[in-house]
Amino acid sequence: MSFAMAIVENALKMAEEKNLKRIESITVKIGELLLINPEQLKFCYQAASSGTMLEGTELKIEFERAEISCVSCGKKFKTPIYLCDSCGGFVSVQGGKNFVLKKIEARNGI
Repeated sequence: MSFAMAIVENALKMAEEKNLKRIESITVKIGELLLINPEQLKFCYQAASSGTMLEGTELKIEFERAEISCVSCGKKFKTPIYLCDSCGGFVSVQGGKNFVLKKIEARNGI
């Protein structure tokens, strides 16, 4: 629920700052390593936005893939691991951990 609340709080703050009257949709980009279930997030977003100007808006979710590779041999992996299964080296993880309010689509008219 905390991720949904963060979306609502930040979107409402931006709407107030920009003097927006109507929000059409909100797009968030979620890192795959956060393991957030998109259906649960949408459900929580509906509950968190109830009674606000965001009630009934569409929540669009995009995913950010993690880039995982061995620092020794350079082998790339699709799933998180700690040690390379080829050479035993440590792996580096880039991306896949972010949670970003990417876009708010709005109208100023009624």
